[in-house]
Amino acid sequence: MFNKNRFLKFDIFILILFPILATFISLLINANYLVVTLLFFGLPSLYLSIRTRKRIAKTALFSLIFSVPLTIIVGYLASIDKAWYIKSTIFDVRLFGLSPIEDFVWGFLLVYAVVIFYEHFLDKGKNELINKNMRYLIFVLMIILVLFFILVFTNPQILNIPYAYLWLGLFIVILPSIAFLSFFPKMLVKYFKTIPYFVMLTGLHELTALELDLWVFPGANFIHIFNFLGHLMPLEEFIFFIVLGSAAIISYFEFFEGDRK
Repeated sequence: MFNKNRFLKFDIFILILFPILATFISLLINANYLVVTLLFFGLPSLYLSIRTRKRIAKTALFSLIFSVPLTIIVGYLASIDKAWYIKSTIFDVRLFGLSPIEDFVWGFLLVYAVVIFYEHFLDKGKNELINKNMRYLIFVLMIILVLFFILVFTNPQILNIPYAYLWLGLFIVILPSIAFLSFFPKMLVKYFKTIPYFVMLTGLHELTALELDLWVFPGANFIHIFNFLGHLMPLEEFIFFIVLGSAAIISYFEFFEGDRK
């Protein structure tokens, strides 16, 4: 028990150190979007993967299945409403002329980092690679993605939704998390043990990205714009990404892949 607790404390120390180092290195070398993503989300993902090797395949599969459709759909809806615009990309190609390729790396590593953190510290459930609920998730996401592509190529005006960031946050982050907790209220304790780390990680990531001018929020359809330590940022970004993003990811993971204990 002593050795286990000692290693867990060391894990926490290393994980706190990573975003501090990522911030320092990113600003020092004037890093681009891809490098910043790898530093902030790749480093903790790599470390926790080494420490939790048996969960790598399960975590990677869920992260891929979950992040790719959402990256495509959310990136498109938010971009056409000018909720955000990624300025820094090393590739010439953008999906639909809007979302850079790096978005897929960012989306995958964000989900992977949250899930592998949760698996390492808090989840002692089964290590089944894919189950019946996961098959349902794949089926639902594929239907949504197909419908999305049909609308993009036949009637894209429907997808021009004012206050897209607010609606996306409500329907993808807030409502699913509330619904999940209403059925499994004991999960709230695990949320409170996960959220603080990712508030720190994503908060420093956001500040670093804004300082490096990697993205901007050019639109006007926000519920509130506030000064986030010297940078203007929508309240939606703070609530849905920095504060509640990790809880939402855990909700989806536990419902479709976990045992909800």
